[in-house]
Formats: sequence, C-alpha cells, structure tokens
Amino acid sequence: MTNSVSIGDLSRAALLRQANVQLKSRLLTLTQEAASGVKSDLAQAVGGNFGRLAQIESRLTALTAYRETSAIAQGELAGLQSALEAIGKIGSEIGTGMLSGGSAMDNTSITIRSRQARDDLDAVINLMNVDVGGRFVLSGTAVETRPLGDPAAILADARAQVAGLTDPAAIAAAVAGWFDAAPGGGGFVDSWYGGNTDPRPVAVGPHSSVTQTLTGIDPAFRDILKGLVLGALADDPGVGLAREDKAALISQAGAVTLTGVRALTTRRAEVGMQEEAIARDAARNAAETTAMMIAKTGIIEADPYETAAALTQTEANLENLYALTARLSRLSLVDYLR
Repeated sequence: MTNSVSIGDLSRAALLRQANVQLKSRLLTLTQEAASGVKSDLAQAVGGNFGRLAQIESRLTALTAYRETSAIAQGELAGLQSALEAIGKIGSEIGTGMLSGGSAMDNTSITIRSRQARDDLDAVINLMNVDVGGRFVLSGTAVETRPLGDPAAILADARAQVAGLTDPAAIAAAVAGWFDAAPGGGGFVDSWYGGNTDPRPVAVGPHSSVTQTLTGIDPAFRDILKGLVLGALADDPGVGLAREDKAALISQAGAVTLTGVRALTTRRAEVGMQEEAIARDAARNAAETTAMMIAKTGIIEADPYETAAALTQTEANLENLYALTARLSRLSLVDYLR
C-alpha cells in the first residue's frame, strides 16, 4: 500500500513552517532590542514622522563638532598660558636684575647679567615658538609655521643694526627702531616673524566664538625681546662698550624688559578670560547634549521590561510550536482513531 498525502497535510505543514519563520524572526528582533536597547522598528516608534528625530540627530552632530573645536581651543590656550607664564617669570627676574645693578656695576656683574640675558633670549624665543598638537599658537592663522627664527641669528641681525655705535642711548634707539618697525619697514617683523596677524576665530557654541589675536609680534613680546637683546649686546665684544656704557645699557635693558612684562600680564589676563568663556560654553553644550540624548532615548529606546516579557513569551511559543510539530509528525492512523 502506498502512503498518501492529503491537501490538508500540505497546508498544515506550510502553516507550521510559516509560523516557525515568523517566531524565529520575532525572537531575533527581540534579542537585538534587548542587547542594544533600541527599538528595531523606528518608523513605528516615531509614527512615520522622522522630523523630530532628525532634528535631534542634527543638533547632536553640531554639539559634537563644538565639543571637538572647544577641546582644541582649550588645549591651545592652556599651552599658550603656560608659555606666557614662563616668559613673564623669566622677564621679571632678568629685568629686575638688570635694572637694579645701576651704573655702579663692576665688570663681573656686567658679564653675568649680559650672559644671562643672552641665555634668556634663547629661552623666551623657544617658549614663543610653542606648539600644541603641531599648531603654532603665536603665528596667527599660519599655524603650521614657526613664528620666530633662530635666536643666535636674531641677535646677530640686531648686532648689525648697532654697528659703529658707542653711545648707550643711540644703541637702544637703533634696536628699538628695528624691533618696532612696521611690516614692510625692513625691521624685525620682516626678517624674523614667520606668521601673520590674521585673527583666528573658533566657534565654541551655536551663538559664541573665541578669537585668538595674540601673535609673536605683539608689543609685549617685542619689548621683552628688545630688552633681552640690549642686555646681551651690552657685553658683546663686537659692540665694544666701556664699562660705564655697558652698565647704562644693561640698566636700560632692564627697564625695557619690565615694560614688556607688565604688558604681558594684561595679555595673560585676556587669555584667561578666553579660557573661562570656552569653559562656560562647554558646560552649556554638555548640558544640552545630555538633554538631547534623553529626548532621543525617549523616542528610540526599547523598554527593557516589555522586551524581556515579549522575549520570554516568544521563546515559549517557539517551544510549543516545536512540540506540536514533533507530535504531528509522529501521528499515525492508529493514533488518529484513538
């Protein structure tokens, strides 16, 4: 006798397979929702209207960009503030030392102070060439260019400006004229400044920005450099001054240096205000980011309790389906007639 398969048997098998596929798909969806915490059907979650979710995503993208630019700006200002503090300390110490010596300085004291001015010139220029993350912060918008050149070469150029001069006042005037010459005037700026004076604005919030305008040719820096150069030239053999003139030039160098230090204190305060402004905006942006994330979560979050309950029910339904399928596959004529 040949076994026969009825239409009812085929329909039942097809229905069982369809139910099996649906339950497995539902189980996979619920498992993913339980693991990610995000609803799988966002269209249903937003009722087909993605406008609000798109607005939130756009806002979060903008806030992320502000956070990144703020972090870069904060790092640059922190590095700059550290350099300014060190420059101010160097200038204050050497400036006070040179000014306090007076005309009574002996040759030994003159030599010590002049050499110290030379060493401090190197240190200050190196500090002015500070870079944060490969960006030179005192070069204006030319952040890839070192602002100042080699200290020894700068001093040699300054020495050439006073060639043949023996009067301390004339030497000081020549050095001042060279440092203070405007761009295009053939002075220090044209020869040794590699950056530009373009302001560098940074957006740190939707309605706020911080603009970095301090560069390596700010008058505060030029006065400090001017004073250190005068101090270094005082005992320079190439200049050849008498002891009294050396002492007078060193004293004048101290006064010029301290003038620059006082101006630098104001610049430090301005940088500090910029740091505070960025910190305030960063705090506001962080608060808004939190609010946006909460709003987004409220839209897309899969309720963990509902998901767990649905997952348990689906697993039970799948087990029941397997049991039913197994029972039907073993059903014989004798079992049917019972």
